[in-house]
Amino acid sequence: MKMIVPVLAGLLMLAGCQSSKGSMPITALPQALSSGGTVTGVTLANTPNGAGGGFREAFQSGVLAGLEQCATGSTPLTVRVTLDGYQTANPGLALFAPAQSQISGVATVYDAQGTEVGRYRIRRSFTMGGVGGMVVAAGAEKMMIDHFAGELCKQAFAG
Repeated sequence: MKMIVPVLAGLLMLAGCQSSKGSMPITALPQALSSGGTVTGVTLANTPNGAGGGFREAFQSGVLAGLEQCATGSTPLTVRVTLDGYQTANPGLALFAPAQSQISGVATVYDAQGTEVGRYRIRRSFTMGGVGGMVVAAGAEKMMIDHFAGELCKQAFAG
């Protein structure tokens, strides 16, 4: 019992979150749209297995809100996202061992006429552990949505 207490105390002090990316343009937006576009709508083509109730709406509104921060021009654009990877870390397991959350997919950007003007591979993964990791894992879905939007900003709108 005396040995367990220091080990548990050490585990509780461990906290961390490490992030990685793997994003890149497939077809980059023309410079005029990258600097002069504004996103007026985001559509999620599919709801991934394991996503919580209301994920589609949360994803669409969260990504739109994120893109409003970087796509500040006046030319209207829309984005359609197809997710091909989605996994959230279990908060209980993240306390004791590193756990991973990841989201990946393709974001396709369209102009007002519905013509594809850009396409981006977006991938973010997060490895977390300890108390801090447990807290982060509990909010992993929102964090992944926010980071998906942030990564699309960096890739498409130099945000």
